[in-house]
Amino acid sequence: MKLSMLKTAGVAAFLLGAAGQAMAERPDDGMIVKYQKAFEGKTIAFVPVTMGWDLTQGWMAAVERDAERLGYTLTIRDPNWSVDAGAQAISQLINEKPDILIVQNADMQAYVKLVQRAMAEGINVIQMNMKTPVNSDAFVGGDWYGVGAGTAREAARLCGEGTSGKIALVQGPVTAPPNQLGVAGVEDVLADHPEIKLVANQAADWDASKAHSIASTIIKQHGDLCAFIGLWDNMDVGIAAAIREAGKKDGIKLVSTGGGNRELGCTNIENGSFSSYVKVDTRDQAKVLAATIEILLQTQPKPGTTPFAVYTENKILTPDTVGPKSCWTVDEIKAGN
Repeated sequence: MKLSMLKTAGVAAFLLGAAGQAMAERPDDGMIVKYQKAFEGKTIAFVPVTMGWDLTQGWMAAVERDAERLGYTLTIRDPNWSVDAGAQAISQLINEKPDILIVQNADMQAYVKLVQRAMAEGINVIQMNMKTPVNSDAFVGGDWYGVGAGTAREAARLCGEGTSGKIALVQGPVTAPPNQLGVAGVEDVLADHPEIKLVANQAADWDASKAHSIASTIIKQHGDLCAFIGLWDNMDVGIAAAIREAGKKDGIKLVSTGGGNRELGCTNIENGSFSSYVKVDTRDQAKVLAATIEILLQTQPKPGTTPFAVYTENKILTPDTVGPKSCWTVDEIKAGN
């Protein structure tokens, strides 16, 4: 009796174990197994301008979430604004051979040869939000010419009949891709608006303190100024401060641009610091970047042979159109919201 019971128990245990193994093996729908294996042991490297930006933090929040979910490794080399340090980081990474290299180009020409070299060495390259004239495997980012054109149209709308029509442009670094393309967009639109007069055009290098100083001087020189155009919210808060300090908050408009960070974007629209805001949504870009990584790891194209781009939609926010979901925080992107 005891022997029979032991045999029965052993058979039952075997059957339960076999059933457990069978349940652990999910059915293959033709893609899921290949999809999951595509990320095993893969490495993604990112060289930003700086990780101190809300933009880069937002992008990486989505990529870090996917890295944990899918099982690939993410490494970040932060040059902290230094183009030379960025070039050195890219060179080192090329030697380390990541599967994908993501580059944010601080300067239109600085990384051109390095992007070409990385692809020649068999590494797929994504250019993020700031593109060199060279095509890599993918570009994900804003249409910066369209951003500039959008700011100029908003300035023309705000500074039409009944105003002086005078506006001032505060640029970023003159060699930066968003700046070069954005300024071209501003100039082309203003050419169609002879009633608008560009009375000042200076570079503040994405620096809020420089922007503040430049704006303060321009306000003193042009007491009837109608509006400023700024090309990035992180810098444009300095312009807003100069307008407030001059007691001109109700008289001088500020058209800004940015990625839609809640504190820098929507809050400044709601409190009247920004009259209009061209949003290049970092939240959308983060999702597209994460998806682009997935596509490249699965398809593994020969680097440089099939370049593609995703230019994310530009959206205009004003005090009348801004809403609870118009902007984002890094924590929300981390959570997938």
